Amino acid sequence: MTKYNTSVVGLGFVGLSLAVANARAGFDTVGVDTDDRKVDRLKACKVDFVEPGMDTMLRESIDQQKIHFTTDIDYAIQNSEMTFLTVGTPLEGGEVDLSYVKSAVTQIAISLSGKEGFHLLAVKSTVPPLTTEHLILPAFKELIEDGKMDVVVNPEFLRGGSAIADVQRPHLVVIGSNGGRGATVMEKYCRDFYKAPPDIIHTSIPTAELIKYANNAFLATKISFINFMGSLCQKIPGADVNTVARAIGKDPRIGPLFLHAGPGFGGSCLPKDLTGMIKLLHKLGENPDLLRAVMNVNDRQLDIITNMMSEQGILAKGNTVAVLGLAFKSGTDDVRGAVSVRVVTRLLEYGLNVKVNDPMAVRNFERIFGSKISYHTSINECIKDSNCCVILTDWTAYKTLMPHDFKTQMKTANIIDARRVLDAEKFQGTNFRAVGLGS
Repeated sequence: MTKYNTSVVGLGFVGLSLAVANARAGFDTVGVDTDDRKVDRLKACKVDFVEPGMDTMLRESIDQQKIHFTTDIDYAIQNSEMTFLTVGTPLEGGEVDLSYVKSAVTQIAISLSGKEGFHLLAVKSTVPPLTTEHLILPAFKELIEDGKMDVVVNPEFLRGGSAIADVQRPHLVVIGSNGGRGATVMEKYCRDFYKAPPDIIHTSIPTAELIKYANNAFLATKISFINFMGSLCQKIPGADVNTVARAIGKDPRIGPLFLHAGPGFGGSCLPKDLTGMIKLLHKLGENPDLLRAVMNVNDRQLDIITNMMSEQGILAKGNTVAVLGLAFKSGTDDVRGAVSVRVVTRLLEYGLNVKVNDPMAVRNFERIFGSKISYHTSINECIKDSNCCVILTDWTAYKTLMPHDFKTQMKTANIIDARRVLDAEKFQGTNFRAVGLGS
């Protein structure tokens, strides 16, 4: 059966992952972005972010001529039957910025007005519920009524560091539609794309939009819950939140995922979508206290870390703090919304000298802080002559560190393991602190 030609509008983390996966699955794919530099780099097989497997798959797809990149959205629409909308929806002033969605939708509508044959637009951008009904569908009203196109909402559930795998093997596919032809076309695409099709849930369009928000809000809630329990454990001698998490994670009603006490959640999705959900509740006249509490617990994790430093006598102007781990999670170079940004900002406010290390994210971090801090490719160089070391990302290289690594390099072996990557028992001879560990 002939596969659809696809186009992807917006080549960020989600869009590029989807475009490359489509090409790998045999769909002729056109990737579109307004950023000339990004498009030129992609044509040369250069990706602006780190994602395992991306470089290889991109090169193979280009070599096989299954994927093409352009800034011309009309070219992409004319050469495809399905378009995936993956433009960003960032927070601006606490509100979800839909300007990129509006701009893309306007251009797509113009291109479709003179196109023959049926076309499907699948919205993958994370948008507040009713956005599709109020902003996107009106732009295509006549085309939909004439049977020339349809719109579905198909939210993504990708994780940084495993995006390609998540595109190829999702736990679930959600297709939100108004009951038109689009739902059938989207399901056919899924049957062609997935080697082993996952569960497919058909919903209304607002429900599909809400599923993505609810999904991320619940994950954020699990993280804040276990961090709240971690704070409690720190007040109880001998208590260990890791053991608590492992025990309650055995309950099938709870599950073990996202029960890792640490410095709080970050990244480009959970904080943004949680804030969007709170704003939505306000607009609907509903009380957002539960989700606001989730956000408050997350914000307090920064205070927990600086309080540990205060207990160690570190927060004196001129002292040096080494930060190991900048990415919001291991396996990626993404520092958007990362706890490390907030921690380093706070340390600079105290007048501390800051040294940082990360296997992947140093370049992105330098774009934020410039010459205000020092950057090190070596862990030993980073912790050398420092008064305190804070571990903020659970990279494998940090898990193998032993007490002598700190004692021989640091002025004083003050260690704060915010990610619980070190064996606390082995660090009895140091001034060791860990999130969720009672002293």
